[in-house]
Amino acid sequence: MNKRNASRKQIRPPNIPKQAALEEGFPETALRERAYYERLLIAHEDLSEQEAERVSFDQIVFQQVHLSKTHFKRVQVLDSRFSVCDLANAEWDEASLHRVELFGCHLTGWQCGEASFEDVLFKECRGSFAQFAFAAFKAVRFEGCDLSNASFQEANFSGVTFVNCDLRTVDFSGTHLVGVDLRGSQIDGARMGPRELKGATIDPNQALAFVRGMGITVLPAEEVQRES
Repeated sequence: MNKRNASRKQIRPPNIPKQAALEEGFPETALRERAYYERLLIAHEDLSEQEAERVSFDQIVFQQVHLSKTHFKRVQVLDSRFSVCDLANAEWDEASLHRVELFGCHLTGWQCGEASFEDVLFKECRGSFAQFAFAAFKAVRFEGCDLSNASFQEANFSGVTFVNCDLRTVDFSGTHLVGVDLRGSQIDGARMGPRELKGATIDPNQALAFVRGMGITVLPAEEVQRES
C-alpha cells in the first residue's frame, strides 16, 4: 500500500443513513440559535445570508444548497455530506467538522478561522481565497481542489494530503507541514519557507520550483558539465 492510499484509508467516512431514512426538506424557514438538526436530506434550498450561533448538523445530506454569506459562529457538523453546495463568502468562525465530505462545492472566500476539521474529504471544490488561518486539520484530504490564494496561516496539520490541487500563492506561513503530502499539486508562489516545508513530501518538480522561488539559479546537468 502506498503512502497516499494509506492517508486516504485513515479518513473515516461519514455515518449517514440510507436516503429513505432521511426526512426531506428543512423543518424551518430560518436557523435558530443553538438548534440541533439531524437526519435530513436538504436539496435545492436557499439558506444564504442566515446567521446563527452554535447550530449543530448531524447526519445531514446537503444537495445543491445555497449557504453563501451565512454567518455561523461555532457551528458543528457531524457525519454529513455537501454535494455541489455554495458556501462562497460564508463565515464559519470556530466551526467543527467531523466525518464530513464536500464534493464539487463552491468555497471561494469561505472563512473558517480557528476551525477544526477531522476526517474530512474535500473533492473537486473551488476554494480560492478561502481563509483557514489558525485552523486544525487532522486526517483531511484535498483532492482536485482549487485553493489558489487561500490562507492556511498558522494552521495545524496532522495526516493531511493535497492531491492534484492548485496551491499557487497559498499562504502557509507559520504552518508546520510535517507529514503533509504535496506531490502533484501546483505550489508556485506559495508562501512557505524551509521551516514550513520541513518534513513535508514533495516531488522533484516542486522542489525545483521552491528553490527557484528562493532566487537560486539551478542549471541543467548538461550545462554544468559543459562549463566544467
